[in-house]
Amino acid sequence: MKIVLPAGTLLLPCIAILAGCSATPVKPGGSYQGEFREFPKSVDVVRQAAVDALAVKGFEITKSESFYVEGYRPRTWGFFCTPGGETSGIWLEQAGPSLTKAWISTAISSFGRLCQKDWTAAIVTEMENTLNSQK
Repeated sequence: MKIVLPAGTLLLPCIAILAGCSATPVKPGGSYQGEFREFPKSVDVVRQAAVDALAVKGFEITKSESFYVEGYRPRTWGFFCTPGGETSGIWLEQAGPSLTKAWISTAISSFGRLCQKDWTAAIVTEMENTLNSQK
């Protein structure tokens, strides 16, 4: 007896599994990969700038805690590439009343790696622009 399955039966589970593949940004430490910046603003102001920068760059905010913000960039399906799937994390530390240290890192998932981008520099630039425009 031969079993015949509809054409899309195996395709949908594969897409669901692969779409879920994402990477997690690495917290600053010994092997930290990313950018470090100090901003002459309070941690609340810098956190809001981080949230805004992620949103401007197309990230969906997945975590927004007192000293950590994380965003995930949704995938867009292309014929040869599937860009998106990156996760960026921003760790904050209040170093004084008007000084916040920030570590920004983007993790790239294993699926779609060729089409993914390290958004770290773009996020840093967007944060700097936002914070510099405030008086």
